[in-house]
Amino acid sequence: MTLSFRPARAGDLDELVAIHTSAFPDPRGYAVRAHNFAANPLGTLDDLWLAEEGGVLLAHAFLFPLQAWFGGQCVRVGGIATLGVAPTARGRGVASQLLTHLHEVARARGDVATVLYPFRQAFYARLDYAGTSPYRRLRFRPQAIPWSASGSGSGSGSGSGSGSGSGSGSGSASVTLRLRAATGRDRRAMASCWDAVAAARTGELVRAERAWDARLAHERRIWLVAEGENGIEGYVAWTVMKPDPFVEALMVVDELASISDRARRLLWAAVGAQRAQVATVQADVPEDDPLIYALDDGHPSASAQAQVEHPLGVLACGPMLRVVDPAAALAARGWGESGALVLQIGERRLELRSRDGRGTVRETRAEPDLWLDARTCAAIALGGLRVAGAARLGWVNARESRAISVADQIFALPPYFSVERF
Repeated sequence: MTLSFRPARAGDLDELVAIHTSAFPDPRGYAVRAHNFAANPLGTLDDLWLAEEGGVLLAHAFLFPLQAWFGGQCVRVGGIATLGVAPTARGRGVASQLLTHLHEVARARGDVATVLYPFRQAFYARLDYAGTSPYRRLRFRPQAIPWSASGSGSGSGSGSGSGSGSGSGSGSASVTLRLRAATGRDRRAMASCWDAVAAARTGELVRAERAWDARLAHERRIWLVAEGENGIEGYVAWTVMKPDPFVEALMVVDELASISDRARRLLWAAVGAQRAQVATVQADVPEDDPLIYALDDGHPSASAQAQVEHPLGVLACGPMLRVVDPAAALAARGWGESGALVLQIGERRLELRSRDGRGTVRETRAEPDLWLDARTCAAIALGGLRVAGAARLGWVNARESRAISVADQIFALPPYFSVERF
C-alpha cells in the first residue's frame, strides 16, 4: 500500500467530519466537528495532515506546533491529536504510517518531542512513546476545603483564609487580598500568573493568544481573581454541571494559577464557598500537590467503602511523549543540578554535561554510565520518571549503583502535568 500525505484544505471538511464521526462516535454534530478542524485553538487546517491512497482520503491527524516547559526551559514540541482512520482502511497500518510521517515533519521543523493523549497506550508504545507522570483527579465535597473566603480558615497551619501574610504563605504581616469576578481588563495579569505557574511545571504548554480566546469564550465558565495590594496574585476558573434539575451539581475546576500561597488558599476557599450550589468538586492536580493533606472528610459518601473510608479520587495517566532526537531533547530542556553522565541510548553514546541550568550533549566513545533505549530516555528526560524508578522496572542498566543516584539528581523534574488537553 502506497500512501501520500498532505495538509488539509477547506474542501476536505465533509470527508474529514465523516471519518472523525466514525472514529469518535460521540454525540457531537457536524458543526462542532467541523469547527474543531477549521478553528482549533491550538492550530489551523495547515496543521492537519491527511493520508491518501490513489486520491482517496483514508486518515487524518493534527500536528500542532506547540511549546512546553521542561526544567524551566521552553521547548518546541509537536502535539499530535485527532488521529482518525476511515472504516474501510482500518487494520492496514495506515495510522502507523501517518504517525511516522508526522514524526519526520516534527524532526524537520525542529521539534524536540511529540506529545499525544493516547486512545490505546500499547499502540503508541510500539512507536517509542513513553508514559508521563500520573496526575490526581480529586472528587470531594466543597465542605472539605478548610479555608474560608471570609477569613475564618480552619485546620492546622491554615493561616488566614482571606490571605493575610506574605505572598509566599503564612507570614506575619497583615495585608488585604480581595476576591472578585474577573473582567476583560484582567486578562494580561491572569496570563502572567499562568506563565509563572506553567514555567515551574513539567509539560505545561505555553498558551497562545488564540488558546486564551477559546478558554475565555466558554460561556458557562466562571473566572475569579485574587487581588492584592500590588495587583492580581492568582485566578481560578470552574464550570458547574447539572444535567437535570433534580441531579446534584458537579463543579469542575478547570484551572487554578497563583503566584502566592495566600492567593492559592483564597481561591480554593472560593471553591469551598460554593457548597450551597454544588455537591461535589472535581479537580485535576499534579501528583505532588499538597491539597490532599488539607481536605477534611472529603469523600462523597456514596463512594466510601469499608476498606477505603475516605476516597479522594483516582490516579490517572497523563499523556505520552516521544523524543524526536535524544540529543536534541537533552540539550533543549533545563537542568537544576550540575553534573556529567555518559548515556548509551540504543546505538548512540552521548555525553551529557549540565551546568547553570543548561545542558550540552556530544557524541563520545567514553564508557557509559547508563544504558537505556529511546523510549526510556523520553520518560526520564521529559516525562518525569525518576531514573531509580526506571531502573527498578528494568529499563535502565548502570555501570555502578552510584550512577543511578547521580542521574536521579541531574535529571530531576517536577511531575508532568498539563491542563491543556488536545
